[in-house]
Amino acid sequence: MSRRILAFIALAISILYGAGFTLFRDVDGYPAVGGAIVALAWIATGMFGRSDDDSRRS
Repeated sequence: MSRRILAFIALAISILYGAGFTLFRDVDGYPAVGGAIVALAWIATGMFGRSDDDSRRS
């Protein structure tokens, strides 16, 4: 998958996670679970995203 698409998805997850603090202020575990999901999204972007150079070769 294109790195641009994965980066956009990871950015959207990050924004929703940050905005979620206003809604889920009293939920225990929200920061830890949400932070792990955001971290996994950015790691997946780096690991599974194909750079623009890779897509031109295929």
